[in-house]
Amino acid sequence: MQLNKRTILKNELLKEEIHGEVIDGIKVFVLPKRGFKRKYAEISVHYGSNDNAFIPNGTGEPVEVLPGIAHFLEHKMFEKQWGEAFSAFAGIGASANAYTANNYTSYLFWTLENFAQALELLMEVVFSPHFADQSVEKEKGIITQEIRMYHDQPGSRLLKETLSSLFLKHPVRLDIAGTESSIKQVTKELLYLCHSNFYCGANTSLYMAGDFHPDEALDLAAGIISSRGLKPCRPPERIRPDEPEEVGGDVRVNMHVPTPLLQIGWKDINLKEGRDLILRETSVNLLLELMFGRSSSFFRKVQEEGLADRISFSYEAWPDYGFAIVGAETTCPDKLRGMVFDEIERVRSRGVEPKDFERLRRTLFGRFITLFDSFDTVGQVQMRLSDTGEDLFSYGSLLKQLDLDTVMSGLDCLDRERAVTTVIADSGKRSKDTSRLEQEQ
Repeated sequence: MQLNKRTILKNELLKEEIHGEVIDGIKVFVLPKRGFKRKYAEISVHYGSNDNAFIPNGTGEPVEVLPGIAHFLEHKMFEKQWGEAFSAFAGIGASANAYTANNYTSYLFWTLENFAQALELLMEVVFSPHFADQSVEKEKGIITQEIRMYHDQPGSRLLKETLSSLFLKHPVRLDIAGTESSIKQVTKELLYLCHSNFYCGANTSLYMAGDFHPDEALDLAAGIISSRGLKPCRPPERIRPDEPEEVGGDVRVNMHVPTPLLQIGWKDINLKEGRDLILRETSVNLLLELMFGRSSSFFRKVQEEGLADRISFSYEAWPDYGFAIVGAETTCPDKLRGMVFDEIERVRSRGVEPKDFERLRRTLFGRFITLFDSFDTVGQVQMRLSDTGEDLFSYGSLLKQLDLDTVMSGLDCLDRERAVTTVIADSGKRSKDTSRLEQEQ
């Protein structure tokens, strides 16, 4: 979508609108929701844990920073010279939060009152950093404990081990929080360097939702943004390593879990950009649900044999990497693993029923419609889609136009040669089968 001036995106069937404008480089979106008492705002910075190597603006020299610094920066942004911003939000009746992902860092709040005051405070959080040596040192201990906590959580450990084996060089293989060693080396100078390069208007989006007139919300945002005097900027050039097509080996982790955890991951080498990327992600996710979803014959068979009560699956796509995962809690990880690969080959040779595809496509469009009741999810999807040149309504039209041939083409990312398997199990409690993974280890 182009936001050279105030733009209204709408869908007459859904009776929903998203208003947008670029203000001092920041893409601003408003979702008006009449009758909703709570208001929501989120600033998303296109900067995440994958951005560990870049060429700073004004130089030609590449810089490589420490893993986990984007997450560390997010933790410190709420600390100001005048005090702690979380308490300031609470003092005006707003609830604030933030999170760091592989490609984005977001800052947000919900409130029933004082929206303008909370929005001004959110802008200060994002664009007015204050780092002190003593507080940086204190934060190292806090994040170290967080790293240890997630390392001891089986679910978090499962995905980490899968990605670490799937990707040999790409930073998505690294923990978002970094390592205990990398965190020890963070300085306020490094934090200022990353903030000055990535936290600029042209690299951020603002999303607002609630019961207000969109023009009034855009005028409010324009006044607050303009008062900050943000300088024109462009994001730094990001550097990514050349990721090989091959993957690492299968992984077995010994942890105290009541039931073994299985996760199979596939590296996708057929990478896309723009609308093709969104189409790829939608198609492969639909394909995974056709094969492994609750209404599939595969899932019914798994339940009948008592192998798992639930199967999780997802596909994630970005211009520089993509991967699919299928996982479950199961007492027979080796047997279920074999069944998953067999099902992929069965679908590859025989296809799927067109009626099943059409039913699921309609189901996904129904989910898209109900998406508008979730303020935060709408904002996160819209801000990401805007970076690809698309918007939330064009995603809906893409779903309606999706065909079975396009979905079936997603099978190319489920190549057994680019798959890894991770099993987390308690070595003191043998699973019902003898895993090939264990034999290989």
